Amino acid sequence: MKIIVAEASPLYCQGVKLVLNSIGVTVQPSFVSSFDELRSSLSHQQDAVMIILDSRLPGLDQADQLKAIIRASDARVLMLADNKDIAFMRWTSFHGVKGAIAKTADVEELGDAIRTVMEGRSWRYDEEVSVDQWLGQETRLGYALRRLSNQENNVLRFVRSGLRNKQIASEMSLTEHTIKTHMSNILRKLEIENRTQLVVAIQKVEVDQGLSLSA
Repeated sequence: MKIIVAEASPLYCQGVKLVLNSIGVTVQPSFVSSFDELRSSLSHQQDAVMIILDSRLPGLDQADQLKAIIRASDARVLMLADNKDIAFMRWTSFHGVKGAIAKTADVEELGDAIRTVMEGRSWRYDEEVSVDQWLGQETRLGYALRRLSNQENNVLRFVRSGLRNKQIASEMSLTEHTIKTHMSNILRKLEIENRTQLVVAIQKVEVDQGLSLSA
């Protein structure tokens, strides 16, 4: 099985290589630093492949892109996330990802996840997540949402409906540049890295001027 590490950080790539060695994987991984490079590598791929994929890989900003590469290559994907965002980890499984793990995981945990996904099984760390952990994440997001302006709330509502920036601009009679500015402000205020993670996060909350957590 070929292994592709799709990660922009050379240092983290070397860390993954060390973990592979520690669990007895003799296959030398190939490394790509952008989504375009990943697609190019997969287009020439004939053998079974495992992808260790950074959720913030440059060029990867839509769930459809993720589903497309899994469907086209039948790849086994282990997603690397910035932290243990429980909702995001579970969301990845609905898009064909075999497992998701925080980059802060120790060597043993990352090794277990890689081995499990290589064997074609699903790996999850969150089977014993407590109710308090779930409520804590939802409450933090609920407070952060209250920092948004009315215009930002309107943009967020359209994002939740699946519209892209150009479509939102048309709906709100604004320029696409203005929508991009609103999106940057939303991501900054909610402390979320990209649009995909934003869509996942707001699935459980009501986006409105009175913003409250949904039951």
